[in-house]
Amino acid sequence: MIALRRGTRIIAVTIAAVLMTFSTALADVPILSASDASTKVAAGEIILLDIRTPQEWGETGLADGAWPVSMHSSEFPQQLRTILTKYEPDQIALICATGGRTAYVAEVLEKNGITGVADVSEGMMGNGRGVGWIASGLPLITTQQAMARFDAAMK
Repeated sequence: MIALRRGTRIIAVTIAAVLMTFSTALADVPILSASDASTKVAAGEIILLDIRTPQEWGETGLADGAWPVSMHSSEFPQQLRTILTKYEPDQIALICATGGRTAYVAEVLEKNGITGVADVSEGMMGNGRGVGWIASGLPLITTQQAMARFDAAMK
């Protein structure tokens, strides 16, 4: 009985430490709602990078104003470096399906000294933080439109 309590206490303390570390790590990452991101993109205040897969882009379309920069592509690191030479981190926001990938990429960037990149954490499909870009009725564009805009901006 004592060993079980001690083991349970250790597990509880470990989980608490992990959660505190995770929430602290993400505490500095700016969070934007889909609606706020749409407003900021339209006003030219931020650029929005959709880091989902090309298949996902094809299935749902992309947020109007988003650039297709898939984190699953071998070109992702170079594309991100190029974008960061043209834009300050606080001018960049990330969106994915439900916020998991954007949280991960924003955290990796932050750990590497690139702070200020915003996370549209409710994503395209929504989660506990919000209903997402699509269910909010925000405008969508095709992959081809998004690629053309991205290519034009990178010239």
